[in-house]
Amino acid sequence: MAIRMPRIIQARQNLKRSLSNGGSTPASMDIPKGYFAIYVGEQEKKRFIVPVSILSEPRFQELLHQSEQEF
Repeated sequence: MAIRMPRIIQARQNLKRSLSNGGSTPASMDIPKGYFAIYVGEQEKKRFIVPVSILSEPRFQELLHQSEQEF
């Protein structure tokens, strides 16, 4: 199962846009190298910092696929 790149690129652009509209310090400054942030929730968003290595995990890929179908 592959992750669709156009969706990832679009999500990345949306994240950049939301960060540029925010406060004076970008949220990406506190993300360690080799990790990325995931925002979960509609009204009340929670932020999770996860290792990039999780992208190759089949369970995580399935979770991404399910969320893609839902949204």
